[in-house]
Amino acid sequence: MNRVQVTPRSYPTNLIDKDWGNRKLFYTKDSENFLRLVHDMKLRDDDVWIVTLPKCGTTWMQELLWLLLNNCDFEGALAKDQELRTPFLEFGYSVFHDPNRSFGPIEDLKSPRLIKSHLSLALLPSKLWEGKNKVIYVSRNPLDSYVSRYYHGVSFGFNYGKSLHQYFDEVLASDDFPTEFIEHAHEFYQLRNEPWVFYTSFEMMKKDLRGVINDVSRFLNKPINDQQMEKLLKHLSFAEMKKNPTTNHLWELAQVQHENAGKEMHPFVRRGDVNGYKDELKPEQIEKANVRIQEVLAKNGVTLDELLLLKDQ
Repeated sequence: MNRVQVTPRSYPTNLIDKDWGNRKLFYTKDSENFLRLVHDMKLRDDDVWIVTLPKCGTTWMQELLWLLLNNCDFEGALAKDQELRTPFLEFGYSVFHDPNRSFGPIEDLKSPRLIKSHLSLALLPSKLWEGKNKVIYVSRNPLDSYVSRYYHGVSFGFNYGKSLHQYFDEVLASDDFPTEFIEHAHEFYQLRNEPWVFYTSFEMMKKDLRGVINDVSRFLNKPINDQQMEKLLKHLSFAEMKKNPTTNHLWELAQVQHENAGKEMHPFVRRGDVNGYKDELKPEQIEKANVRIQEVLAKNGVTLDELLLLKDQ
């Protein structure tokens, strides 16, 4: 999939004061019309959005949000693929190059809609910048995210026949590593105190899932009782998520038309570790990546611990 630099129709200058002209944004080639449609997308007042980069705890948080928005309907969650309950905005376009396959499933949803996106702040619907809709953002250590992306890409065919080390060498050679990753998270981090934004991290969810559930339920004004909390903790546990067919993206895999899709399968919910990259990447790859990560963090005036909420705020 060819990625090129893109320029949005406008920038969220009302939210963040920065030199947006130097903010490099990337998306697939020939996507101008799709991005225009996203920019102008009409929203409902009670729409809720989950925004992340890939493999940052999106599915985990998505399941929690859907359950909170649907009165902890565990039977309903287990009866329908997550992708059908809470569509991924870019999926239909990225797979079929058809905007209708992206917007149609969202338009057909009953309110309140839960919508997933990996787009950066400046490429999301401009209506979101008005602060009338709830947005949940989840960050993650970029090295863990990229390792997880590799295995996901093997299952979906894109990385089939390529080793993790080969894949990560390509990541290190790319022009937008790790700038795009860090700026994507940092822009939402700067909005973390806005009443319409809930910012957390995969690491925080691993550290204190109960606390995150309580915080999100208050953010959405969806209170839960003790019994519902215990059911949520079990349903959202790694063991339950890993064996749950509705949260392992089997529906999405069936849609992907790559010739190598499914030839080598890895569970979507694979390890779920914090800092698991340390025993999967080569030490020299980690060292090289960390040098570049620190450079970009310094340019943005933020630390990785801050972005992951591992430092007292």
